[in-house]
Amino acid sequence: MDIAERKLAFADGMVVAGHSDFTIDGFVALVEANPDTHFKFNAAGDVVVMSPTNIHAIVQGLVAIELGTWLSSGALPAFYVATDGLFALGDWRSRPDVAIVPHFGKIIPREAPRVAVEIRSESNSWRELRAKAARYLQHGTQMVWLVDTDARSVEIHRPGAAALMMTGDDVIAGGDALPGFQVMVSELFPD
Repeated sequence: MDIAERKLAFADGMVVAGHSDFTIDGFVALVEANPDTHFKFNAAGDVVVMSPTNIHAIVQGLVAIELGTWLSSGALPAFYVATDGLFALGDWRSRPDVAIVPHFGKIIPREAPRVAVEIRSESNSWRELRAKAARYLQHGTQMVWLVDTDARSVEIHRPGAAALMMTGDDVIAGGDALPGFQVMVSELFPD
């Protein structure tokens, strides 16, 4: 019996398996065997354990609502908001907290999300999150948001541009990735 088929005890931030040790099917089996544990991929593509907090879940929901409300206006036809979706991007796998994607049906997408949002957990370093943002951009993502719930900030990454740190009443503009989208950073966090 391999690791994907067993129910195991994990520590937050623990690397479960290297990226070359796991197939997508193996990852799905691991998640199904351990429904109370939240697994993600780090910048290297390793499977890691994450323990999202209540604030993480709230911010994830608020981001999804803002993006979903904008999408429902018809601004970007045939695109949807996904939370915790799984992506197989060549030699790298990812599972962003929130993403803007076309409809893929039941298949695991093999193309990068148009926009990826990663919400910082206690076990994430900024170095790790920025490396993950770079990987998304390398695979074709047009915009990456790195959200810090403690600082109530969003760091925006776009191809060919310097990262932009935004807080409070700063307005995130969607640019080419999300034409016409705007939201104040403060609206992504609970009062």
